[in-house]
Amino acid sequence: MKKVSGLALLGLSGAVCCSMAAWEGYAHEATHAMETGQIISSRVELLIRKAAGTMIEKCVAIPSKYRVSFNYTSAEITTFSVHYHQGEEVLLAFDEDKQSSLSSYFNTHSDQNYCFTWVNEQDKNRDWVISLEYQATPL
Repeated sequence: MKKVSGLALLGLSGAVCCSMAAWEGYAHEATHAMETGQIISSRVELLIRKAAGTMIEKCVAIPSKYRVSFNYTSAEITTFSVHYHQGEEVLLAFDEDKQSSLSSYFNTHSDQNYCFTWVNEQDKNRDWVISLEYQATPL
């Protein structure tokens, strides 16, 4: 098995997300080729802005039949989910959760770009960084 990993600092310049349909426009291009059998892992830090309604996401190409283990930490509570797009539909791979940190996993059922997504729902005093670590392994 081939292991793919990386480190990145990504940010969103204060754009406000108004609906699920708008999320597609902010998706980062997936950073890994979709090859069955390889382990996909990374550690990233994402800058989220202090204004209410700001959203940030990290999208990753992951094949079908993978277990995706992840954990994140944030200085502030945000609304977190993992979604993917199927045509015009936005489907959740991991349902919304409001926390400042979380360790969990989900299984993939199709070859997709899966997007780890955070939404800041309340005005804060400052911008802050969310740290995400994930590893996708074949089932």
